[in-house]
Amino acid sequence: MMESRINRVNLDVNKNYTRVKVINGTLVKEYVGKFVKTYRMGSGDGMTVHMEFNDNGRVTRVDEEMWGSIGGYELSYFIEG
Repeated sequence: MMESRINRVNLDVNKNYTRVKVINGTLVKEYVGKFVKTYRMGSGDGMTVHMEFNDNGRVTRVDEEMWGSIGGYELSYFIEG
């Protein structure tokens, strides 16, 4: 479980991504652009993760808990494209 939570933020700065997230039981996909950087704040259960993307000058920042619930259904993941 921990490996999958960490791997979701190991993105390639040379690639573009679409964010995938379940909102109110519906799978929502949003193109966010080229990955710029990621950083983490806090520690342990209170750690947050922040990812930045650039889509032709439109900056999108995704801010989430690093670990989330046991199921992790509220956490985003990213697919290429």
